[in-house]
Amino acid sequence: MREIVKLANMVNIQYTINAPLSTEKAFDFFINNKLSKYYRNISNGHKYFTLRQGEKMRVCSLIDCEEIAGNQKIKHEYYVSEIINNERIHYYSKPSIVEIELPWKTICSKSNSYVYYDFEKDSNLHTNIRLTIGIQFFGKGEKIFSTLVGGLEPWKKHYIEEMNGLKNVLMDYN
Repeated sequence: MREIVKLANMVNIQYTINAPLSTEKAFDFFINNKLSKYYRNISNGHKYFTLRQGEKMRVCSLIDCEEIAGNQKIKHEYYVSEIINNERIHYYSKPSIVEIELPWKTICSKSNSYVYYDFEKDSNLHTNIRLTIGIQFFGKGEKIFSTLVGGLEPWKKHYIEEMNGLKNVLMDYN
């Protein structure tokens, strides 16, 4: 699988599943906008994932997305920047809008979000799908603070739930 770009003040979270279908079929699920249809079924924290124009994801496509993990809500306006047939899909949101709900107030913040889906055929002709999420904080202090207070923990749990939910959907999609 390809390397992931590491930017200043970035934290990467990765999780890989093995889906019991061909790489071509798994890739098709994403490119032909099936993710929008199943998005809310994949994770309880998913609100919407909407391709703005057309029925097929392409480089330069725009995607509106909202998701929740723990006490955090995030809205993305993703821009699809890379599609390598049957290998990789990459999109990013600069910035993503974050709301953190604390008992005494709501904190509004921003970060850049980078999403990579990497697809790799295994020896059984199934597909390993690796999701890498890069969260780029606007400052080193924000990155350190979020790491120290456990701000990334809800998202780590969310991505595991999301990928396992995706695996279940893909088993039925096959």
